[in-house]
Parts: sequence; structure tokens; C-alpha cells
Amino acid sequence: MTLKLHPPLNSDAHIEQDALLDADIHFPQPLSPNALNPQAVFLTGATGLLGVYLLEELLRQTQADVYCLVRALDEDFARQRLINHLQSYGLWNADFAERIIPVIGDLTEPLFDLDEDIYQALAETVDVVYYSAGWINMLYPYSRLKPANVLGVKEAIRFAGLYQTKPLHFVSSIAVFFNELNTDGRVLQESDAPIYHPSLKGGYGKSKWVGDRLVAAAQERGLPATIHRPTRIMGHSQTGALNDNSELLPQLLKGCIKMGLYPNWDIEVTLVPVDYISRTMVHLATSTDNFGKAFHYFNHHPIRWLDLLDLIKAHGFSLQEVPYNQWQEALKERMDSQDEQYSRDKEFYSRLLLALKVPHYLFYKRPCFDSKNIEQGLKGTDITCHKIDEELIGKYLHYWQKSGFCPKPE
Repeated sequence: MTLKLHPPLNSDAHIEQDALLDADIHFPQPLSPNALNPQAVFLTGATGLLGVYLLEELLRQTQADVYCLVRALDEDFARQRLINHLQSYGLWNADFAERIIPVIGDLTEPLFDLDEDIYQALAETVDVVYYSAGWINMLYPYSRLKPANVLGVKEAIRFAGLYQTKPLHFVSSIAVFFNELNTDGRVLQESDAPIYHPSLKGGYGKSKWVGDRLVAAAQERGLPATIHRPTRIMGHSQTGALNDNSELLPQLLKGCIKMGLYPNWDIEVTLVPVDYISRTMVHLATSTDNFGKAFHYFNHHPIRWLDLLDLIKAHGFSLQEVPYNQWQEALKERMDSQDEQYSRDKEFYSRLLLALKVPHYLFYKRPCFDSKNIEQGLKGTDITCHKIDEELIGKYLHYWQKSGFCPKPE
């Protein structure tokens, strides 16, 4: 007897298999008559960074009721959670309250874990789907991130085809291209399909690649979907608001400020303000010319690490440039110190040291990207991506100090 060996769950074969869209998913229903001017929008990820700005943008730029999928015990708790999140970013407007409709469910479960009657009524009502949910954790393997970043995407695709075909606007990541196949210097077009390679960095990049490919497969079957691939998302370009500072760059800058030291890395840093992405996504959704396309969100003016630290020093911080090994040793000393001055920050220094050891994109030599689809779609608007300059960094520092994330200059 010959035993048939199945690949382990974390193998590349399994990941590529997950990117195959179920054969029974098709889109024979007519397009929603309100696809470009929605009266009802289904939004995932509203309690995240990009999701809350998408929610606010949809409330301001459309007349739609926004159905927000939220994990909660009951509807009152879910509604208050959404209100609190909007308030924390300074986005709450009581005039929009009646148009925010919480939907208690779980995007990783079939039918979003909704009662079947509620699910069907929602599928009949909704005109457009925005999928901004996703778990960003560079420490976790693909298997841990798969429920939110893969299974949820499949559910959203299936939902988009029920009763009436609904455009799906999906938030992917530029990281789907971060592998050895794309280090030859060629410019990656928005129309280029990200090819899988085992060198794709980390479980997060792999999970986003699978979600990206599932939506692309749905596009090929007739779903009017758009794929949005941002680089590192940071705070609002005008307010600096960023309440989730778990990403490596804010943690690293905080560590340098607290230590008074920074490593002499010769790297480029890039980021895009969250409002640039949310405004662009909602605007691009108003034209059928953009259906079936992908969009690359990146800053055309990245900044050298050392120049970034100069901008921080220009705002009053006393920082000293040192070799990386010396900076790393100083970080370890603070992590191991029994000094009361450092003991309360031990956990922070430990997390920062760990974050630098696991796969991340700060040191990754990024491919060159094209953004012609975005440039074409934004013609005639005032939507632009803010440069990484003293003004922008100053707004981030001011907000971080106001929120207590990092100290003020002595």
C-alpha cells in the first residue's frame, strides 16, 4: 500500500492551495444599482486604524448607512465601541449616529457567525463591501493569521455575490511583493500579479498574499473588486492621530527617544498617512473605470533613517548617533537593569528587542513601484500623499506626546 503524504499545514504548497478560490463562487447576479452611490455599505475592520477613517469618510462622502461588523456581546456594547473609537481619533459626529449600524458577528466564521435570516437580509440590503479588517502581527506564523486575513476574505467574496453583485474594495499590502523575485530593480506595475516565492517575508506577508490572490481570482470571475496595497500606514497628516502604535517604526522611535541614542543605519524609511488611503479608496470607488484594478499606496519621497532622526532632533530631542551594536547593547542593558529608572520600561525594551529579531520590513530593500492607476484615478482632486518632512513628523511627535505614548523633550 502506498501512503499519500500531505504537506504540513505551514508548507508553501498549503499556502498556494489556500489562494485557490472555491469553485462554487460565481457572480451571476446583476450589479447593485447603487454600486457607485451606495445606500448601504458593509464595512469590516471599523475598530482598526484604516477602518475607522474609512467609516468616517463614508459617512461624510456618501449618504449610505454603514453596517459595521463588530465583535461584541450585544448591540449597545458594539455601538458604544464604535463611538468610542471614533471619539479617540477626534472623528465622532453625532449627526451621523443613526447611519452607523453595528452588526455583531465574526468575519472568520461562515456567514460571519450571523443568524441565517439576518445574514440574508444584510446581503439583500448592502450595495458595496469594504474589507479593511486584518491582523497585523509580525510575530505570528501564517497559521495564526489565516482566520482573519484569509478565511474572512473568502467569506466577504462569497457575500459580495449574493442577491446582487456588490463591488468589493479590499485592503491588501505592498508586502505581497517582498520576496527575492522582485529584487532585480524593475518597476512593479499595479497590474503585475504578485508571484508567490518561499522567500516572501513572514506569516503576515504570506497571509496578505493569499487574500490578495483570492480577490484577484474573484475579479477574473466577474466581481467588480479593487485591490488596495498600502505600505506602512501611519497617523493622520493633519492631526497626527495614531492610537495603535504597535507597528515597529513608532516603537523604535519611542525607544530611541527614551534612550537618547539611535543606531546609524543606512536605510530608507517610508510611510503613508492614513487619511490619504481612506480618502483615495472612497473616491476611487465612485467610478466603474477602477473596477478590476489594483492600486499601490507608497510615498514617492521616502526619507533616510538618519534624516528622519535629524527631524526628531529638530523638535528639541537630544539624541546621539551610535553604531548599531552599541545601541543594541544599550537596549539590552536597560532591559536587564535593576535600576528603578528603567524597571517600569523593561517590558517595552524587551518587546522592542524581540521585534527587531523577527521578520519585519524596516530593513527590507523595497522593489520599485508604479502608481499610475492611483494618479489617473485622482486626477482633478486635491488628494495627495503628504511628504515625510518636518511638518508631518512634528504632528506625529506632538500627538504621541499628548497621548502619552512618548515623552516630551527635556
